[in-house]
Amino acid sequence: MAVSLECRDLCFSFEDHLVLNHISFYVRAGRFCAVLGRNGSGKTTLVHCLNRILTPDSGKIMVHNQDISFLSQNEIARQISLVPQEHLDIFPYRVIDVVVMGRAPFLKMSARPEKSDYDMAEKALNSLNAGALAPKNFNRISGGERQITLLARALTQATLIMLLDEPTNHLDFNNQYLLLSSVKSLCRSKGISIVASMHDPNMAALFADDVIMIKNSSIMAQGSAGQVMTKENISNLYDTAIGHIKLNDHKKMFFPENILNRTDEKD
Repeated sequence: MAVSLECRDLCFSFEDHLVLNHISFYVRAGRFCAVLGRNGSGKTTLVHCLNRILTPDSGKIMVHNQDISFLSQNEIARQISLVPQEHLDIFPYRVIDVVVMGRAPFLKMSARPEKSDYDMAEKALNSLNAGALAPKNFNRISGGERQITLLARALTQATLIMLLDEPTNHLDFNNQYLLLSSVKSLCRSKGISIVASMHDPNMAALFADDVIMIKNSSIMAQGSAGQVMTKENISNLYDTAIGHIKLNDHKKMFFPENILNRTDEKD
């Protein structure tokens, strides 16, 4: 399986604060890689470095063996798409118009999207069972529907690498699972490589193929989800004692031990 994205010895500082310290990993085609860490650990910073929204102090980001420091932002956008955290009310457009914005990197200066671009946008919405959203006002749909819209926009961008920044942030219980199920299906059906910053280790355990844990600006652990998602690693990552409940031979759910050991008495 080919390597689609590689991060080599990346360092990033904000003013005098070291945020990322010698970060190295790679993602293979068709794999879902989750990045875990406490709030402020640098997860979002890493995602933004991977498509050069932020410029690292040092290190390289390689996309299909190309160093993206030699690519224009438009060239990068033709290979890497981003699904950001939920937008506020900044798009006074129909959903279909937001989705078709994914074609922008492929349009000439001042060119308008053509019917073929709108066809791609409709196909992306339909692939997520969200075709009915197309005529709706983006500002008037739910948070979950907005995230589906932004995922459809990334699909319309037609890249083989997709970055997700806290994709389940602000979503209700059901939509968290629906969104990540859709993302996992994209990995399998289209061979898309996913890198997702996540705050919930259980979501990573359920959906990710590979996991990177960041602590104190550095990678604390990385590898396949089965190897990395242990109660010992998660305890170390979040500085709290963790236990688990076994769901089946392959899946576990993790909880703080003080929650698992509660013996509240009923009135």
